[in-house]
Amino acid sequence: MKSLELTFKGADHRIKNLRLKYVSADLTAENALAIMAKMADTKLFAKEDVALYATPVSAQVIETTKTPLPAATA
Repeated sequence: MKSLELTFKGADHRIKNLRLKYVSADLTAENALAIMAKMADTKLFAKEDVALYATPVSAQVIETTKTPLPAATA
C-alpha cells in the first residue's frame, strides 16, 4: 500500500506529519508542494490559535508491504 506523508512545521516550531492513503500514481513533487502550500494558507488545522500545519517542509511516498508468516507447525 502506498501512502503520502506530508511534513509541516507548525507555528509553534514543532514538526507535524500528516499521512494520507490512496496516493495517485501520477503525483509529482511540484503537485504535492502546491497542495501543501494551499493547506498551510487556509490555516484549517489549528489548536488553541496555533496553526498546526503552518509551513510545508517535505512530502514523501511511503510503500508498505505485507508478508504472510509461514503456517505454524505443531
